[in-house]
Amino acid sequence: MTTPYDVAVIGSGFAGSLLARLLALRGRSVLLLERGRHPRFSLGESSTPLAALALERLAARYHQPDLGSLAAHGRWRRALPGLRCGVKRGFTFYRHHPDEAYRNSQANEARMLVSASPDAGVADCHWLRADVDAHLVARARAAGVDYRDQVEVVSVEETRHHLRLSGRHQGDAVEYGARFVVDASGAGEVLARAFGIEPHGSEVAFSTRLLYGHFESVTPFADVATRAGAILPAGPYPDDWAAVHHLLDEGWMYALRFDDGLLSAGLLIDQATAGSGSGAGAGDPGSQWRRVLSRYPTLEAAFAGARPLSPGVRATGRLQRRRCRAVGERWAMLPQTFAFFDPLFSTGMAWSLLGVERLAAMLEDGPPSPPELDRYATLLRAEADQQQALLEAAYVARGDFTLFRGVSFLYFACVSFEEIRQRVLGEADELDHRDATRSAAWRGFLGAGDAQWTALFGQAAARARTVVGDGSVAARRRWTEWVASGIESRNLVGIGESPTHLYGVDTALLVERSGLLGLTEAEMTKRLPRLRASPVTGD
Repeated sequence: MTTPYDVAVIGSGFAGSLLARLLALRGRSVLLLERGRHPRFSLGESSTPLAALALERLAARYHQPDLGSLAAHGRWRRALPGLRCGVKRGFTFYRHHPDEAYRNSQANEARMLVSASPDAGVADCHWLRADVDAHLVARARAAGVDYRDQVEVVSVEETRHHLRLSGRHQGDAVEYGARFVVDASGAGEVLARAFGIEPHGSEVAFSTRLLYGHFESVTPFADVATRAGAILPAGPYPDDWAAVHHLLDEGWMYALRFDDGLLSAGLLIDQATAGSGSGAGAGDPGSQWRRVLSRYPTLEAAFAGARPLSPGVRATGRLQRRRCRAVGERWAMLPQTFAFFDPLFSTGMAWSLLGVERLAAMLEDGPPSPPELDRYATLLRAEADQQQALLEAAYVARGDFTLFRGVSFLYFACVSFEEIRQRVLGEADELDHRDATRSAAWRGFLGAGDAQWTALFGQAAARARTVVGDGSVAARRRWTEWVASGIESRNLVGIGESPTHLYGVDTALLVERSGLLGLTEAEMTKRLPRLRASPVTGD
């Protein structure tokens, strides 16, 4: 074995390769290990404004302009035309009923659109991960990272001064040493297996698995629904220019369209309902996929001429996982290795990038101290708790679109408040990433550590169950009032206040509600160019 590396990163997805690159730019010797080869398919393709904020901070701190380009659709298309992406103006939701054509009216009783940007130029992106991950690996190697692919790590042992990683490369035994190891393997959970780290004792109250693939020639759902007679009032963006969500009895489907027409789609199957008559759990993945779609005529019609790209529809086991430890004396997990629950609100990319930010700051000058590792682990636990609570509430509410909207309002009010606060108050420009008292990177994700958001998310599932059990109009009204009251003091964007549930970007409303950030209307007006929606900072 050669001289140990300063840091070894296991897994070369976008988070692992990005962390390795940033540390190499700071002069660390870095080993990056990949079980497969690039380019390769990877899940986790949809960004959000909070992910864009993290990318912009990293681009500024490490002087890497390509990271800033990945944060906005217009900049991406100009600066990185060889990497395929898709425009994401926001979130689109449809509620379906089995064996019925999709129906909607002017009241949008079965549809909701929530915009995160005013135009495509400054919008978020869908990432074709095969392209993006390969790009980030190439940039990591150019920065001096020692990249090794087709390496499977089979054991990790502690020695007196470093960790020994043993594995196989194309059948041959290999061995590496590192003073610190970061597990970026996601569901591979390399360190959890190596060190026998037990699953978290608090069981997630829902269980899903995923059927997924890339498809060509899928007709935009809004076109099919309109031809079938559904009324879709004009929203703040075309329905398809978003992370599209179809809420089903079996679970839900995502649909992410790339600029070249390719569609990434996945069915999240709630295993509690898979045996309730849908047949969703029987047969090969392709058969399961077709069986679920056959219960929803309008959705099936959108995929009628679709062609799945090789190797076709694939399946995962249970998605929900969480470990009871995230750090050790000489190792740490990135967030998505520590815990994963569900991609319903596209939280994965933003949370992963926060992990990259934090670990890069902790490791760039040498091994982190025990207090730093403890702070990192404590925050991950709180953030995992927050996401788990939100998603449990969403699954309880999924069958009732009014209840589901309320859970969504909690999420959108929370993340929009955080993004706008950081940008308008200048917190997004803070570059002291190692100082948790000053850095936006250490602010708890999804309101973790904030008493108000923690209470709201923590109560949501129980309140939703009460409404489901009661079923009365009065119970539903109390739910709506509770959500509105809970978010009122943080609701900068008017979420939940539109009778048609179409939520665009309204800067006039931000000015009107400037007091929620402790600003006068004049101060807010002056600071509006700091928003991502402005040509000054956007496209």
